[in-house]
Amino acid sequence: MRRSLLSLRIIAAFQSILMLVQVALAGGFLGGHFDMLAIHGTLGRVIAVVALLMAVAAFFVRRFGGPRSLLPASVVLLLALVVQIGLGLGRSVASHVLLGVVLVSAVAVLSQRVMTTPLPVKSPAVPAPDETVQPEPAK
Repeated sequence: MRRSLLSLRIIAAFQSILMLVQVALAGGFLGGHFDMLAIHGTLGRVIAVVALLMAVAAFFVRRFGGPRSLLPASVVLLLALVVQIGLGLGRSVASHVLLGVVLVSAVAVLSQRVMTTPLPVKSPAVPAPDETVQPEPAK
């Protein structure tokens, strides 16, 4: 589980950074920098792909004994992002902005939960010297 949780942490951190950039692009567009809209759309699709990777990583965390709640939360995030892309393409600005605020909050909470999930103790590949079985001396 250790590797899968570390992978999930990396993906969650990356997802958080992407969401912050996405908010900045949306703010720039709403502030009159209309060229930012194309980048905002492309980044939205990238964020959805990263959410898919997050759901896959959460699946492996769960499969190897990790917390149950991370997988459903990751899947709901992915589905909400698909809806968000649809709202954006449909130019439903009010709903798109509202769901965007909810998504940024959800990513922040999910990332916090992922980052505070304790890592399991790393098991040594080779037993410590005091744990090895010593052969009986010959008589």
